[in-house]
Amino acid sequence: MRLAQYVKFREEKFGGVLFETRSEKVFTLTPTAAAVVREIVAGTATADIAPRLATRFEASGGTIEREVEAFITEMRDKGLVAD
Repeated sequence: MRLAQYVKFREEKFGGVLFETRSEKVFTLTPTAAAVVREIVAGTATADIAPRLATRFEASGGTIEREVEAFITEMRDKGLVAD
């Protein structure tokens, strides 16, 4: 998975920003959402994102897995990521 062709990511103090350049839509990201996007940009396999974040944020693997899956689904629905 990767960011869609017209999507740019920028880290910010509050988390991050996704900018969809065709529609000029801006999406603000929480620190956790920005961490997911960083993993995508780094080329991490989708199945490996949740376990890596569970370790980083010292959270339950099941909780993080559900949140990561929901966030990735939302990004797919909005056309922000491509497989």
